[in-house]
Amino acid sequence: MDNKINYKTLLDFSNGKYSYNEYLKIKHWFSNVREDVTVEGQLFDQWKEFGDSPTTKSLHPIFEKIQYQILLQEKRDEKKKNIWHYYRQVAAVLVPLIAISASMYFFSKPTQTTAQAWLEINVPKGARIEFFLPDSTSGWLNSGAKLKYPAEFTRHRKVELIGEAFFNVSHREQSDFTVGVRDMDIKVLGTQFNVAAYTNEAVTEVVLKEGRVEINGTATTFSRVINPGEKISYNHETRLHTIKAVDPDIYAAWMDGYLVIDNEPLAQVAKKLERWYNVDVSIQDEKLKNFRLKATFQEEPVEEVLRFIAMTTPITYKIENRYQDSKGVLKKRQVIIKLKR
Repeated sequence: MDNKINYKTLLDFSNGKYSYNEYLKIKHWFSNVREDVTVEGQLFDQWKEFGDSPTTKSLHPIFEKIQYQILLQEKRDEKKKNIWHYYRQVAAVLVPLIAISASMYFFSKPTQTTAQAWLEINVPKGARIEFFLPDSTSGWLNSGAKLKYPAEFTRHRKVELIGEAFFNVSHREQSDFTVGVRDMDIKVLGTQFNVAAYTNEAVTEVVLKEGRVEINGTATTFSRVINPGEKISYNHETRLHTIKAVDPDIYAAWMDGYLVIDNEPLAQVAKKLERWYNVDVSIQDEKLKNFRLKATFQEEPVEEVLRFIAMTTPITYKIENRYQDSKGVLKKRQVIIKLKR
């Protein structure tokens, strides 16, 4: 490993602190070693030397932020290249015209502009990633989430979300911020809130911690405003929404590594486990799917979570070993849940 590429350098880069030469160097390094377990081990040892007290031996979240910064810089370079290419084309047209007619003093403005560049952050299952947007808005993306946003914001800032995220929106005078999810737009001026909008879930939830949020339906027409400590839930099947008072800290606990199961049916818990641990969960008995659970876990392996659930509910479970398919791809672990006989 190049001795000049160390944990501190990568950490600064992942937080957007780098020169263009450092960007080129890290991009080259990252494309060659990102899957190298030995390199990750060396970086982990350096991590401990910096006194960050790591709780996991995975540097995957930092690697994801590095990839995000590389993609952001590439988009910036592409935009500059497109602008330069555009003016070269304009010059190629204007110079002959000037040579032909010296009496032409005015030229019409171009009717087309460079297309807006969009960036996308994809979070692997089993991971959580902190993000920073161009307007200084920050937040976290939960396992399996996807966030799409423009490389540069206009007066009306809008992003698109699939999955779960916590937003800390940067306030700007006369500039709103909208999070577009399935069937609704979430409009704010400056606030903190959590959104859960997975495509395989029947309900989208928005929980407000600070500020003020306006919810506008896009599939059905409705407009509601929620206050701090309130949650709005929209059911995609019934097309109905409800608002109730909640503790917002419970819904944001996932950012600190807490897996919260709040009186939820086992079918919904299974989906959480699939995203949280990157496993496939199969419930063999239909009557178990509506069995409700309430528990909180912090940084526990899936084996411990299942063991606890089996102690407090009438279930048995089996975790099958991973295997390679015919193409050599390592499959996910399979969790089979059955009714205890």
